Amino acid sequence: MVQIQSVHLGELTVGEEDLITFPKGIPGFEEVTEYVLCDVDDTYSYLQAVDQAELAFIVTDPFTHFPDYEFELSDELIEELSIAEEKGVAIRCIVTWNSNPARTTINLLAPLVFNVSDCLGRQIVLQNTSYQTKHLLNQSSQSESGES
Repeated sequence: MVQIQSVHLGELTVGEEDLITFPKGIPGFEEVTEYVLCDVDDTYSYLQAVDQAELAFIVTDPFTHFPDYEFELSDELIEELSIAEEKGVAIRCIVTWNSNPARTTINLLAPLVFNVSDCLGRQIVLQNTSYQTKHLLNQSSQSESGES
């Protein structure tokens, strides 16, 4: 068992098998390579750094919010993460929370790709796409309130 301190979640005890390794880190946090995924509810989770209590990302399954979201994994990534089959892959995107829910955004341009069986992850940056780093997550809330 591993003890993890988290600013957002307090003290966590997780099994070694729950640790997710990002061999290259996450862009901007390359030196941090071990994380754990902690569900907050059915929609959101924290991707909590094992060795840095203050480093956690709110993440969500983009397909829950954007059913038409799609991209292809490169052969290089499939090899790097040792992905053998599609069902062993999980995709999450980082959410930037805002006190005004209509301004909460999701980074669809740079999804996190996980090899669930081997607990490996990598954030990739999609090329030649219209996806953005700050795509409004609650578009229906925004349109209902009349904001543009």
